[in-house]
Amino acid sequence: RGLGDVYKRQLLLLSAATHLPGLAYPESVVFDEVHFGSFATAYCCNHEYFFDPHPPHAKLLIAGVAHTLGYRGGLAFDNIGLAYGSVSPVPLRLAPALAGSLLPLIICLVLRQLGASRAAALFGGLLLVFDNALTIHTRVISLDGILLAAIFGALGLYLAAERAQSAGWRLLWSFLAGCAAGLAVGTKFTGLVIVGLIGLCVLLQLWPRQDRPGFMHTLQQAAGLLAGAVLVYVIGWLLHFSLLTEPGPGDIWGVPTGNLAADIVKIHGQMHSAHANLPDPHPYGSPWWSWPLMQRPIFFWNSATSEAKMYSIGNPVVWWGGALFTLVVLVNLVLSRVTYPRVQPDPPRERPRFWLLIVGFVASYAPLADVSRVLFMYHYFTPLIFSLMLVVLWLDYAGWIHRSGLHQQRASYYLVIAVLVLCFLLITPLTYGLEQGTGIADWIFSVFPGWR
Repeated sequence: RGLGDVYKRQLLLLSAATHLPGLAYPESVVFDEVHFGSFATAYCCNHEYFFDPHPPHAKLLIAGVAHTLGYRGGLAFDNIGLAYGSVSPVPLRLAPALAGSLLPLIICLVLRQLGASRAAALFGGLLLVFDNALTIHTRVISLDGILLAAIFGALGLYLAAERAQSAGWRLLWSFLAGCAAGLAVGTKFTGLVIVGLIGLCVLLQLWPRQDRPGFMHTLQQAAGLLAGAVLVYVIGWLLHFSLLTEPGPGDIWGVPTGNLAADIVKIHGQMHSAHANLPDPHPYGSPWWSWPLMQRPIFFWNSATSEAKMYSIGNPVVWWGGALFTLVVLVNLVLSRVTYPRVQPDPPRERPRFWLLIVGFVASYAPLADVSRVLFMYHYFTPLIFSLMLVVLWLDYAGWIHRSGLHQQRASYYLVIAVLVLCFLLITPLTYGLEQGTGIADWIFSVFPGWR
């Protein structure tokens, strides 16, 4: 237990080291900060009513942290590249960075709850620590880090509820899982995937129940989940309408009437309409099938005074390796059911719940294939993480990762980690916008010209 806690602390420190230092750079507006910076400013400072196709919860968190740290507005967020001037961007970027720092630890804990060894859970966490795309998106004013932490935090809390030894703890963990799920949906509607996944798990618990006490315990757990989710979701909207009291650009969508229930229903219709009618293609938009191949990374920022640039490029070990091994795992699992050729762990042990991660992957990825609006590579983050957890859990079950401890792993385990870190470092100039790394950036674009 002590060694396991050490690994978790080290993982958290590594993740914090890639996310928190240098948040003040660049000192100008980056990519979607144009939108989310102005929304946070409205909540904490000028209170001008605005409309956004996403629910308010993550933006409220960003605004709350920023206001606590002294941010009082003063920047219009009119365009990418606009200088922050005397306003520090750190208060606004801190909440996403904290969520990004926690995410690898959350994934590590979820893997442990699914039965992975400590070495496997650490390996899964490191894949997220050293992914450049996840890093850049959680070092700026963005919703994705909060969304992912909420989705997989809800899953971890639900799994903790399943393992709880008493009804009281089971209800508490279930309520907290519902709160996290409510935050996920309140960040982006793609967070509904965790509501569906946990709901499926609850239904599967209810289905075989023959004993009345067990059935009632599961119903209580479901009630705790629902209560937490509804509470957090409604509170977010209550804060939204309570804070935005001044006329603003959102008035063209209609002024709130003052009835919370009616306004929530009305704004959901407006959000659906806005998603369906988003503007036509963006130069860095990309089709859903191209995301595992990382064909079209996103241009974030370039310096007005140097050659420094920021691009959202994923670590090839994570994206390409994850895609390849996800395919391998799915084929192996299908074949193991049809013809029974399978890799057996030594010694044999209970088969993990691979199906849970497969359902999460499909449920978070497949619906995006039917979306007509412009999409970006970051829409693949949730299915990417489900696929990575599936691969890690399978490698652990298959015996590539030894369950005997970190220091007893085969050489290939350490080799993959070394290559992972090396690729992260090579792409680092484009992740952090480092001026001294322009030569490496030019080399990357010469090898992959479509990334520019």
